[in-house]
Amino acid sequence: MNRNEFFPALPVTKLKLRLTSAALEIITDDIEDIHVMASGGKADIEELRIAAAADTLTIEQPVSKLTLVAPATGSWLQLTLRLPRSWKGAVEARSVSGWMTIRGLSGTDMSLDTVSGMVSVSDVSFLTLSARAVTGDVKLLQSGVNKASLFSTSGELTATSVAVNTLSASTVTGEISLDLLAPFEELSLHTVTGDLHVAAPITACDATIRSVSGHIHPEGVEIVEGAAKLRAVTVSSDLDISCNLV
Repeated sequence: MNRNEFFPALPVTKLKLRLTSAALEIITDDIEDIHVMASGGKADIEELRIAAAADTLTIEQPVSKLTLVAPATGSWLQLTLRLPRSWKGAVEARSVSGWMTIRGLSGTDMSLDTVSGMVSVSDVSFLTLSARAVTGDVKLLQSGVNKASLFSTSGELTATSVAVNTLSASTVTGEISLDLLAPFEELSLHTVTGDLHVAAPITACDATIRSVSGHIHPEGVEIVEGAAKLRAVTVSSDLDISCNLV
């Protein structure tokens, strides 16, 4: 079953999503209105609440859909939001088991939170971005963010072709891998056993590591006080820092 709804984009400056088991995709396109497309089982579609009030577009799945057992046959939901390319605003999305894919947006603040799904964000420009996945990977690609926070318990945290001023990344067993487009002001990395890799267009870095057995391995980067700040906390992992200037 499919459901399509349209909303004028101009009044909407915030997207608020509360989902339980839906896969979420938010993208921009050459359109004028906000287009909400939902595909899935009949019950899931009918119970989905979609409403615009004041400056906020809210989409919610009933809390009753949350279950600790496998969903019944035919229970699934794919939710896609298409926004005008000129749209700017805030995005807040939370889900229990669904994947999140965000592409092409720009605005003020973005907050993404899922338990078992993966979070993938690409081609975005935001002042602040927070992306959390308990068991899934978190990927930030080809984006510009002033302040970013990435978290996963067991998934990998990846930032590729990203410009960021300050970034914190925290995981327990996952790897943290950052490939930055521009010099950063401060990075804060936390992991227990995951590998740490940072590549940035810098030749000097004020880097320290708190670790039982891990060490810093610079390549083309001089470790000096007063330069871009990098703080790493780990139990056994090493910190690799390299200069990616061509």
